[in-house]
Amino acid sequence: MFEKLKEKYSHAIVPSGGIAEENDTILTIEDANGAQLSLIENQLSQDEKHLLCTLFTPIEEQAILPTTKTEQIWTRMLIYKQKPVKSPVPLPVRFIHFHVKGNLTDLDGFAEAMHSLFSSTEGLLWKNKEEGVLIQLMDADFEEEAFDESVLDALISDFYVELSIYIGSSQQESSKLAERYEMETETFQTARSFSPSQTIFYEHEVLTHWFLSTLDEKVKSRLKSLLQPVKNDRELQQSIRTYLQCNMNTTMASKKMFVHRNTLQYRVDKFIEKTTVDIKQFPNAVVAYLTLILLDSK
Repeated sequence: MFEKLKEKYSHAIVPSGGIAEENDTILTIEDANGAQLSLIENQLSQDEKHLLCTLFTPIEEQAILPTTKTEQIWTRMLIYKQKPVKSPVPLPVRFIHFHVKGNLTDLDGFAEAMHSLFSSTEGLLWKNKEEGVLIQLMDADFEEEAFDESVLDALISDFYVELSIYIGSSQQESSKLAERYEMETETFQTARSFSPSQTIFYEHEVLTHWFLSTLDEKVKSRLKSLLQPVKNDRELQQSIRTYLQCNMNTTMASKKMFVHRNTLQYRVDKFIEKTTVDIKQFPNAVVAYLTLILLDSK
């Protein structure tokens, strides 16, 4: 069936990893056998799109085609899972995943803003109209930039959308890039679903969220009961979470929170007294940290 469609709509067929002249949206359809066909939407009439979506199953759309040769190579590797034929990709790199919720109209402006936030970027790819990834080269000159909620808030206010970001870790083996990208994409989706109020994720956090999502409700309920005495004390919860994120370093955590070291120490002692969970001991700290994430989850 698709062979006849390819003949009829040859002008609209998307070549695998092909470069777009403009920011084209893609309609991907799937038949009963799982075969897929992607077409450029603006090459189809409304009636043609309606007919195709009626006869076949429309699947998740890739929002924008790659517009540079570098992005084409990365699209073939990550989206289409093809190996680069001629040009090997530079390594090491890391993936900066992002999820946009809302009507993002200025796609070029958004891409430019993302590139400006992270240095040495190789390209920006869109998986669909809401999800994409920025490829960042981590060469010898790479320096980690400060990235916090204030930076993200500025980006959100500029484009009037909700935005969440997952900063992955360095990858050095080209043979494992597609697998790593897929794994990070899935765990990022799990983390967003598990903790929708959080907007910035790092690898260690995402894996933690993924682990917690695999627990059954009985185990989650048992964990939450450990912190029942401080369930309604949000300030104390946030203080302890920051303390644990700083590897139980009171000085570092107090600076991050802009409070006196003694104030934080008082809150730590208060938490231990109320819950009887001694978070100065590493095994207990792990359990407390996981439980605090659970309390923040939906």
